[in-house]
Amino acid sequence: MKCAFERDSVVRVAVLQLEYDSSFSNHRIFTDFFISLFSKLSSFSPQVVVFPALTDLFFVGGIWSIPLLGKLMRKDITVSESVSEQCERFMAELSKRMNCTVAFGTRRGLRLYTAGSFIKEKQTLVNGYKLALLSKRWLVNSEALSKMVSNGVRIIATPTCGMNDYSEWDDKYYFWSHAQMIGYYCLKATFVGRILRNQLKDKACVCAPIPITQSQDGYIVRNESIEGSAVLLAELDMEKLEKFLAEQNQIFGAFAR
Repeated sequence: MKCAFERDSVVRVAVLQLEYDSSFSNHRIFTDFFISLFSKLSSFSPQVVVFPALTDLFFVGGIWSIPLLGKLMRKDITVSESVSEQCERFMAELSKRMNCTVAFGTRRGLRLYTAGSFIKEKQTLVNGYKLALLSKRWLVNSEALSKMVSNGVRIIATPTCGMNDYSEWDDKYYFWSHAQMIGYYCLKATFVGRILRNQLKDKACVCAPIPITQSQDGYIVRNESIEGSAVLLAELDMEKLEKFLAEQNQIFGAFAR
C-alpha cells in the first residue's frame, strides 16, 4: 500500500489536434464530434487533457461571421464573451466529471482547470508533479524554462494553433528543442482546419528528452498528419525524467567544479 505522500510515477495525458470546418455550425454534427472525442478520452482516463488555443471557436454557432482577411490574426477574431464563457464552463465541468486537469485556450487567453476549479496561477500538481501552462512564445526563453524546472516543473502544456504554412523547423524550434536541452515533458495541442481563406496546418505532439523516448527521437507520441483531428494518448514516465535530470545535474555540476 502506498503512503499518502508517495507519488505515482506515471502521468496519463491526452493531447488533442482538433480540425474545424464550417459543418460544426450544425449542432448535431458538433455534438457527435465531441461525443466521439470524449469516448476516446474516457476509455483512457487521462489525468491531463490539453485542448488547442482558440477552442472557443468550436462553440461559435456561425463561424462565417468571424471577419478574417488573409492570414489568421488573433486581433481579427471576434468571439463574444458569452461564447468564451460557455467554453470555459464546459471545460470546467469536463475537468470535474473526469477528475482531471484540463488546459485550453480561448480568445481571452490560456485557461487551466483542475477537478472543476479554475487555476489562476497556471500551475498545478498532477500525481505530485508540477505542471505549468505556457504560451508558445515562452518556449524559447531558456532562462525562464530552466528556472521553472529548477522549481519543480516537470510538465509544460501549450495550447496553440496552426498556420497557413506549416514549418517543421518552427515546430522543432518552439516545442522540441528546449524539452531536450532543459528536460521536461512538453504537451502541444493544436487547432487545424479551414477558416474562411485560411487552411491551418500543424501537428500535435508530446516531446521529451531523447534518451527517455522509446524511438530515441525526442517524441513520446506525435501526429503524423498536418490535417484532421487526432487524440494522442501517452503515459509519462516521471521516474525516467527525474533520473535524466539527476544525471544532467551530475554531468554539468562536474564541469562547474
